[in-house]
Amino acid sequence: MSEPEQVFDADAHLMEPPDFWREYIDPEFRERAPVGDADRGGLTVDGRLRFPTLRWARMGQLNQRWSEVYGEFDRNGWDPPSYLEALSRQGVAHMALYPSRGLMQVAPWGLDPRLAAAVTRAYNRYVADFVHGTDGRLLAVGQLDLRDVEAAVAEARRSANEHGFRAFFVLPEPPLPGVTLDSPYYDPLWSELEDLDAALAIHNVAGTGLGQIGADRFGTWATPRVAFAFPLEAQVTLFSFLCGGICERHPKLRMVVLESGSGWLPYWLWHLDELQEEYGEVDLPPLSLKPSEYFRRQCFISAEVDEPMLPQVVESVGAECIVTASDFPHPEGTFPHGVRKLWEREDVPEQARRQMLWDSPRRLYALA
Repeated sequence: MSEPEQVFDADAHLMEPPDFWREYIDPEFRERAPVGDADRGGLTVDGRLRFPTLRWARMGQLNQRWSEVYGEFDRNGWDPPSYLEALSRQGVAHMALYPSRGLMQVAPWGLDPRLAAAVTRAYNRYVADFVHGTDGRLLAVGQLDLRDVEAAVAEARRSANEHGFRAFFVLPEPPLPGVTLDSPYYDPLWSELEDLDAALAIHNVAGTGLGQIGADRFGTWATPRVAFAFPLEAQVTLFSFLCGGICERHPKLRMVVLESGSGWLPYWLWHLDELQEEYGEVDLPPLSLKPSEYFRRQCFISAEVDEPMLPQVVESVGAECIVTASDFPHPEGTFPHGVRKLWEREDVPEQARRQMLWDSPRRLYALA
């Protein structure tokens, strides 16, 4: 049984310089652009310090372990050659790139929609430049802000046409009061992504200012917010897509939930199917399929390579809907083994492992 020659890492992260926004943002927003705060930690957006607990130096042993593993890349400035070297060491052909600091760039509550749109344009220009010249091995995933759907549609179209982006991500928490992701307000964006054949990724970050689950009960993000923000917000998001009618109205839209684990998914799909059967006529829109059927038709989940429940997820959901990711180079990542560590899982069928490592992410990100 030979290892697969081609492996795709569906979710890794840039380590953006703290001041790149000022270089890439539209001139009229330059003085309001985000900037990383090296002294106090966190991110300053529109002149205000936000998210001061982002500073990894406050995480003690975790930060020390991160430095030991990634020190060489850090000294080299996390430039494109560093990422290509990381790919080679892990035996990975392609890596989809999401931001690190940038995960928070449009997360503040009440952010000016015009500024938020400009910030995403700046980030998308930056990441397009970053992956240029890497022969397609580094895949740029753009960000879209959901405060102004017309601006989001325009940015998706611009980035796809000018930069060749095949995927965009959004935060799972809608930034407009009372407007959920399944609101008709967002239908033009989902339609645009269908027309562009671009995937939609849901990628959260702990500690946003957007009413994240658990944020009102715990004062620190490091453990409780991470525990809640990823899997619980993912479940709420899937409700909108599967029960709120997004997948019904947009059957060609491909979406993926990232960095939230997968062991909970079989139960959640079963639960949503039960709710639709018992209460669907009360307040759900007309649905021609079960929620679980929508998921299998057009959705993906990112599984961690060492999840104990992965065999059950594969059996219940299907490997064609599962991708794997290293989270490189975040502290909880799997470097230097990367996603290839999945190949050691003898409790998962060989064909399923091959599918998760290559076929499924290629289908998600529309790689020929």
